[in-house]
Amino acid sequence: MKKFAALVLAIAMLLSVASFASAEEPRHILIGTTWDLYWDSTHESIDANPYYTGTLADEMMFAKVAEVEAEWGVTFEYVNLLYAGAQESINTSIMAGTPDVDVYMIGLAIGAPAVANGYAIDLRDYLPADHPVITGEDEVLTYIDVGNGAVSLLTNKNKENMVGSTYPLSFNLQMIEDANLEDPRDLVEAGEWTWDKFLEYCQILTQDVDGDGVTDIYGFGGWPGDYFPLLVMSNGSYIAAGATENLSSPEVAETLQFMQDLYLNGYAYPIPAENGWDICRFLYREGKVAFSPNAAWIMDSNKDYGFQQGDDYPVLEFDMVFVPWPAGPSGDLETNAQKVTDSSCYMIPVGVEDPVLVFNVLYDILNWFNDDLSIRDDDEALGWWYGVTAKDVELQEYNFNVMYEMGQKQMLEMVNNLGFEMDLVGLLNGNYTVAQFQETYKQQVQDALDRLMGN
Repeated sequence: MKKFAALVLAIAMLLSVASFASAEEPRHILIGTTWDLYWDSTHESIDANPYYTGTLADEMMFAKVAEVEAEWGVTFEYVNLLYAGAQESINTSIMAGTPDVDVYMIGLAIGAPAVANGYAIDLRDYLPADHPVITGEDEVLTYIDVGNGAVSLLTNKNKENMVGSTYPLSFNLQMIEDANLEDPRDLVEAGEWTWDKFLEYCQILTQDVDGDGVTDIYGFGGWPGDYFPLLVMSNGSYIAAGATENLSSPEVAETLQFMQDLYLNGYAYPIPAENGWDICRFLYREGKVAFSPNAAWIMDSNKDYGFQQGDDYPVLEFDMVFVPWPAGPSGDLETNAQKVTDSSCYMIPVGVEDPVLVFNVLYDILNWFNDDLSIRDDDEALGWWYGVTAKDVELQEYNFNVMYEMGQKQMLEMVNNLGFEMDLVGLLNGNYTVAQFQETYKQQVQDALDRLMGN
């Protein structure tokens, strides 16, 4: 009996060890990307990243790998699927119920159709309703709404990502002051920055300075492709943000009419027949317009902030100030989207085992800075904006913050990814009525969306 008891005890111990060993075997989480990323559990040295530069951020990202492994009992690996491979993987493996990876890091051109076709989980089904990512209050991740409210496409909330590709409305501060007009920044703060107020300003600021009967300064000017989606968003709407075109909607019609009226009534700089794209993006520098769509990359390429940039790019003698786009009659300044999102995004596919664990691992990987925003968003990381000798540091900081706030109100808008261009210049010149313009292009927009969404 003693021998039998000892044998039972030995077997029990072996089973216990085997069970423990099985429990201790870490889950290997795969993150599918479309380019090479570093660092992950396969990298034994920080030098495995050929782009390692020795910064604090690099060191913290590398150290985060071990922290994530210890915290969640997992290992993880970035797998470069390439663009076509990621698209094929989504369309085949998820549909089969066995996704190739636990997370896809993809562009919106792939991500939006995937969500529309039900290939991505909605985190509202897995996380508490008051989770900061769900409520939009999180500082690590935000989500991109593809029109159905689903929390499926996640993107980094770092300042560089939020600011990138924002197109704020800019104004010539000296022109505003010379005309004794209230600063638009104050109107924004008061909630009074509307299309009506903007139109009033454009009327006042359009001037024949020398009295020769020819307009010298226009209230507004810019390339329509830069601002059309933003002006539509300022009216609480969109053009191509989901499976169904919205070009034919009343809200877009209001926007198109507002744009056309600005030009046909002579309050906007006429778009030249040739080189309009380049000329319109330079109007503000030449003092020919009071208001203009702008962007960090435009001001940087024009060397607006630097000293001694050469005769071709003299420093501005006036201040260009950024503000959000004014609210249209169907919009609201507090809730309007302010940026066409172009960010890479993360998507957890349907069929993944324990999606909450996957989300937590992904979140911790991206929170490599351990909630210290001063490390994530330091001047070194934002050197493309702060790396020049500033003409006016305070204004530069203000403009940056406007772009950052706009970036947090981004939405999916695929109007610039449809594979064709609408003749907005023709509309502004009066070659179409608004109704004719909508009728001309609505089916083309729908057909393009059908192709993009795989319908």
